[in-house]
Amino acid sequence: MKPCSRVATKTNNHFQNIQAGQVIAKIQGSVKKLGQQYQDATVLLYNKANLQPIAMRKPDQNGNYQFLGLNTDLKTFIVAFDKKQQFNAVIQDNVVPK
Repeated sequence: MKPCSRVATKTNNHFQNIQAGQVIAKIQGSVKKLGQQYQDATVLLYNKANLQPIAMRKPDQNGNYQFLGLNTDLKTFIVAFDKKQQFNAVIQDNVVPK
């Protein structure tokens, strides 16, 4: 086997830059675990048309998150991952910025 090297890249280079249409909308929500507000998660917003990530957020202390400055014509889905890996990821499909 040949040794190989891997270089870590910055995550912000992998996100899309969406600039079509009006940019007056947002998506907001909250993360809950067993009915209680939960902050130890990672929430990713994906473009449904090409399955590429648009942005990543971490919930605040109350479990709330928001994605600001979005296009009103954008069709997305959201995936939330539990940092403690106690629960499976949760997906919310057909999310439209308002």
